[in-house]
Amino acid sequence: VCREFQRGNCTRGENDCRYAHPMEAAMVDGSENSVIVCMDYIKGRCTRDKCKYFHPPAHLQARIKAAQHQASQNAAAM
Repeated sequence: VCREFQRGNCTRGENDCRYAHPMEAAMVDGSENSVIVCMDYIKGRCTRDKCKYFHPPAHLQARIKAAQHQASQNAAAM
């Protein structure tokens, strides 16, 4: 989660910042300052009207998918 966004000071905006800009505080895990990503949204299948999980913008989706791909390759190599 973007710390500057949390302070109301991020000048990069949601689409240019490399960190999450969750619109609702409930999406943020305060102990780790992270969000839980909606995997249904990543797969294009979230149908919830008010989803409690974070729906990342396209540039963050690409990073998430790349990290998942790398993790699956690492698991397959073991």
